[in-house]
Amino acid sequence: MYKVTCLLHLADPADAMTTEMTVKRLTAAAEAVGVRHPLVARTLPGVRNGGDLLAHFRFASKSEWLSHRETIGEAMICPAIDHIDSVEYPGAAPGDGRSGRREDANPSTVYRALLLRVDDTAAPAEIARFEHATLQMPRHIPAIQAWQLSRVDRAAGTSQWTHVWEQEFGDVEGLLGPYMNHPVHWALVDQWFDPESPDQIVKDRICHSFCTIPAPVIAPAPEPA
Repeated sequence: MYKVTCLLHLADPADAMTTEMTVKRLTAAAEAVGVRHPLVARTLPGVRNGGDLLAHFRFASKSEWLSHRETIGEAMICPAIDHIDSVEYPGAAPGDGRSGRREDANPSTVYRALLLRVDDTAAPAEIARFEHATLQMPRHIPAIQAWQLSRVDRAAGTSQWTHVWEQEFGDVEGLLGPYMNHPVHWALVDQWFDPESPDQIVKDRICHSFCTIPAPVIAPAPEPA
């Protein structure tokens, strides 16, 4: 599997009709090239640099995405869209240690994507420590129902994003409450983001975006052939 996540910043987010037409346009373009269950949704209140629309597409392989990148890209070129932050990256693989889903979790209703850039000068060992600490969060925060941490193949937008950290939650309160306020979040992982910490390796601004979802986005159950 190969995935693409785009955060779309609209020229006029208050224009409800144009926004709805943009959602339909992007959804139709994705469906036309064979994307199953494309996600194009308004972001929820509380995003930070997260755009007004969140688009997430899954492809069977990187080569399939590359064969359709131009079509999807053309659909995003319109006056309604002012700016795009995007990442292209491998999907979850069984047993990869970078993704998972709770077997006993309730249905997810919220998808969250965090785009970030690790400093080019960061030592590989320090990057590995940061990734390991991030992946410990689901062990301590039951509100995280599914997760995936990925290194980015290709990025565009405000920064050259190096990582995308995805989660699913049962509701938005699970993200804004138990996740954001958990000690493992602010006492362990935040040291790599904090400009006042000697361990900081995450540079530039981050993109924190989330939206409602009708079906799983991360490590979904196998679909029928």
